[in-house]
Amino acid sequence: MDNYELIANIQSFALFTDANHRQILKKNTLTQEQIEYRLKPMDFITFLNEIDLYNNSHQNTAKFMEALEKHYLNIGNRIVR
Repeated sequence: MDNYELIANIQSFALFTDANHRQILKKNTLTQEQIEYRLKPMDFITFLNEIDLYNNSHQNTAKFMEALEKHYLNIGNRIVR
């Protein structure tokens, strides 16, 4: 987690990014489970924009996290180590 920076806490998840590698780390703060994702350049920018818009609004956190998982944090973008 050396290169990751915290960008958001949503529900029981902490989201971190590594902009150099377009990677996202989703950490479950209850179970300590960590999952890494790598996005395409445009998707990474769109993801960061979504987080910025979320931070400036008062959206339903459960729906927002569900949308992030559907569009960005899914099995297709997951990094398997």
